[in-house]
Amino acid sequence: MPTLRSTRSLVALVAASLLVLSACSDSVSDDGPTTSSGGGKDETATTRGITDDTITVGGALYGLYFGDAAVGVEARLKLANDTGGVHGRQIEFVGADDNNNEATKDVDIVTRLVEQEEVFALLPVMAGQFGAGDYIVDNNIPTFGYGINPAFCGNEVAFGVTGCVTNPSLKVGSNALGTILEEHFDGDTDKTVALIGEDNDAAKGGIALLTASAGDKGYEVVFGEASLPSPPEVLGDESPFVTQLLAADGGEAPDVIYLQATLSGTKLTAALQAAGYEGMIITPSYSPLLLGGAGYDGVWVNTQFGMDPSVPANIEMLEAVAAINPETKLNLAVAAGYWAADMFVQALLETGPDLTVESFLETLNGGDFAYEAPGAVGRSEWPKNHGQSVPCAALTEVVGDEFVPSIPLTCGENITVD
Repeated sequence: MPTLRSTRSLVALVAASLLVLSACSDSVSDDGPTTSSGGGKDETATTRGITDDTITVGGALYGLYFGDAAVGVEARLKLANDTGGVHGRQIEFVGADDNNNEATKDVDIVTRLVEQEEVFALLPVMAGQFGAGDYIVDNNIPTFGYGINPAFCGNEVAFGVTGCVTNPSLKVGSNALGTILEEHFDGDTDKTVALIGEDNDAAKGGIALLTASAGDKGYEVVFGEASLPSPPEVLGDESPFVTQLLAADGGEAPDVIYLQATLSGTKLTAALQAAGYEGMIITPSYSPLLLGGAGYDGVWVNTQFGMDPSVPANIEMLEAVAAINPETKLNLAVAAGYWAADMFVQALLETGPDLTVESFLETLNGGDFAYEAPGAVGRSEWPKNHGQSVPCAALTEVVGDEFVPSIPLTCGENITVD
């Protein structure tokens, strides 16, 4: 086993559908809750997805952008299974359904996974939009993934490997972006920043929080809008956005343009570069598939994971990924999937062999569980990170067809947003 020390939505788009779970005996092969009375207290033991020999998991993701997260999950689970499983149980991964970034699909996906596939936990959940936030809470479904949508905030069942990145209150954030900018500009904060993202909940909240993050370090945010088409829609005419951005600083171009975008990102970047923009363009999209393409060369990639392949934790991850699919290169999706699975495995290990949904969640939320992968994933502490992000970031420069690590994973602080 690796030795790394491990650490509902803004608007519910779909009404929650309650599962009708049958009662079961004490055997872990049954999938419903057992309620027993002892010491004057009722104790529930839900063993859905658990047998004496196996634990079943499966997930939901936006395949176009996060498809490789499933490879990362498989890689980490294979490591566990190849060394005898976790407390003698093999972890069976039934795959991850594509929600096409449409939140209306998620209740159906999750209902099938729970009722038909009988998964113990959702792993991974990775999409800008996730419409089953109420469902997982109402049905006590442990959920692991990349905490970029509000379903990972304000409840005790969802665990984002980067914490609660977009707190629905928009009152809690981090200064991670500001910290990275301060490092990049050698302490010079006399710079202006423009932020633009896609028209979805994650981007809207993200822009508000990124504005606070940059502002906390003294940077002036002169523009911030979530106005780009949200996937699966694609960007048509980019020129109105280019015009807006190049005049964002009182008619002048800002020093930094941050594109919180997936499908629209490189097209808009290419248009900005063609229009003569010479400032710093930042994107969260770390994907080798984009290398060498128009609009990617010359950008800076801001990630919440350390993506330097020479970091020991990443070396171990890449070796595990190669055992699943040798052609999969390091990218944000595979990293997020791998680390979410690593966090899940660590929680299983700490829970022990007497595994139920309740005992598992007690381990995670009991106040002693923390997770990190040095140099790759910042430290999260639970249950604290149900309400705040892991305030860490890294910066990578795209030079031609290469990723060049610039600033290693650096952690700032969580902040209160006015």
